[in-house]
Formats: sequence, structure tokens, C-alpha cells
Amino acid sequence: MTSAEARQRFPVLAHCAYLNAGSVGPLSSRTVEAMHAAEVHALDHGRAGASIWEAAAATETRLRQQLAAMIKVPAEKVVLTTSTTEGCNLVVTALHLRPEDEVVTTNAEHPGLMLPLIASGAKVRQARVMERPPGEALKAILDEVTPQTRLVALSHVLWLNGQVLPLAEIKRETGLPLLVDGAQSVGAIPVDAIVADWYTVSGQKWLCGPETTGALFVHDHESLRPQIQSYAASARQDAGRLALVHMGQPMTAGLLAAIEEFPEWGLERAAEMVARCRDAVVAAGFDVRTAPGQATLISFRIPGDPVAIVKGAEAKQVVIRSLPDGWLRASVGWWTDQTDIDQLIEVMLDASR
Repeated sequence: MTSAEARQRFPVLAHCAYLNAGSVGPLSSRTVEAMHAAEVHALDHGRAGASIWEAAAATETRLRQQLAAMIKVPAEKVVLTTSTTEGCNLVVTALHLRPEDEVVTTNAEHPGLMLPLIASGAKVRQARVMERPPGEALKAILDEVTPQTRLVALSHVLWLNGQVLPLAEIKRETGLPLLVDGAQSVGAIPVDAIVADWYTVSGQKWLCGPETTGALFVHDHESLRPQIQSYAASARQDAGRLALVHMGQPMTAGLLAAIEEFPEWGLERAAEMVARCRDAVVAAGFDVRTAPGQATLISFRIPGDPVAIVKGAEAKQVVIRSLPDGWLRASVGWWTDQTDIDQLIEVMLDASR
């Protein structure tokens, strides 16, 4: 399958420069067909027969295996979730942090991780990585570690500028439990989650699956003391016992279809296209805060109101987003081609005049 053939599987790309997978990725025809087939089967055959449950369990098993292979961990250590936010909350609440405990994170975290940390009651120390070049991120993080630090919790890829944090070095240098928000990494860059103690996955972003899908890698589920549990806790013996929500068959079927459609050249292609896009944004004279050689998010700004710019771009079939701090962000995936980049630059130049 060539990149052009793969691109044709996403109907939205026929008329739109879709550059916001960092929020929600595009849906392919195959993914929607898999979801629809599951719904039709439930409509015709019901949702509670023994054969229905057996088929659902088989789909979930296959999905866990596929997700595990993508992030290079054992399948029995993967829990299906509805989101990265759910995964972060599962871990943080099960650690029973106290006011005298400290957590080290960064000043560029998404609320899906930051808010659970704040709610834990522990003291949250934020390494100031946004103001420093990528090469200084490790030092910034280590500078915040103290004898009271019980957890390091941060993103693999920062949602505000696409910066990739050095997880292996952070784990090696601190020796502390490591919770990783993988919302902007899985499906975008190579991931080896085994370096972390817990690593979250978003299904709806770079994997292009349905919304309210995701996963959590748990290195040792017996080390957690969950404060909230479900039927899974009595039915499973592996990490799956931490699951809170039974994911509907259309969701698991859709995410499985999306992952099985992921091309083997996808990550390499994404790296190539994001480099091209960054070069084009720089050449256009825009202010860019994403360093070269990072992940698949490009953060930039042009004169004008960011919210109005995003709305105006959408009207011209270019989908990007504005960030809370006033910058714009373009997400570049393996499905992106040069026409998308050219369209982005054209629309942004028009908006900046």
C-alpha cells in the first residue's frame, strides 16, 4: 500500500487538509465499517448471548495484543480504557499520594495528567521545560527531584510544542516510578513503553480510532491499590483487572480495524512530512517554537486572534487548533501529503495579511 493509496481510505482527506490528529485523528472508511458492522450485528442478534460475549472477548484480546505490539510490551500488561485521562487517574489514585509526597512533572502538561496530579493532594513540582531547548529538558526535570519525590509523571511528547522527552534517561537517572502520558506519541513516533512503569495510550488521536478508546500499560498491577474498581477486578488476574469500563463492541472493533490498517512505514512517513511542514512554516516567516527533529506537532503563531484564525482556516478546509497559551498547532501524520502543507501555508499567509 502506497501513501497515496492509504490516503484514499480517509474520505475527509479528499477535500480537507486535516491537521489536528493531536486532538482527534481522521477516520478511515474501514474503521467506520467495522464499527457499523458491530452495531448491525448487535441490532440483529442482540447484545447478551453467550456467543456475543465470546466474540467480544476475542476482539478485546486481539486489540490488547495489537496495542501491546505497537508499544513493545506484553499483552497481559495492557488495560483497555476510554482515554489517556482515565489511565492517568487510574494510576494516580491507586498510588495514594499524601500531602508530604512530591510529584515531578513539567510546565507543559495537558490537564488530563496535570489535574489528577493536583487532585492527589501531593505537592506538584513543575520542571520548566518550555523555556529551555530540548537538550536541557533532562536537567530541568532532575533539578526538581528531591528525597520526597514519589513519582515522576510527564508526557512522552509535549502537547504544546511537540517536544520529545528522554524517558529512558529520566528513568535511569531518577530511579523513580514513572507515569507517562502517551497521548501524543503512540501512532506518531516510535514507542518503547517498557521503560515506564505506566504508559497511557489514546485511541482517537494518532491511531485514528473511535473516540472514548485508549489503553494503559501497567508494569506491575499488584503494586497499585485501586480506589475504584469494577467487575473486571473479580474476573481477571492480569492487568486487565484494573479496567473500569466495559468498552462496547463497536469501539473495540473500530480501534482494532484502525490499528490493523496502520502502515508499517507510517512512523517514517510521519517524520518525513513533519520535517517538511516545519521547514515550510519557517520559510513562510512564521514564529515557530517547535525545535527540529521532535515529534509530529508543530506550534507556531501569526498575527491575529488564534481562535478566529482557526475558524477561518476551517472555512477554507484547513483543520488546525489554537492552544490555551495563544499559539497555533498543526498535527502532521503519516496520511499528510505535500498538498496539505501547501494549503496550510497559503491559508496562514492569507490570515496574516
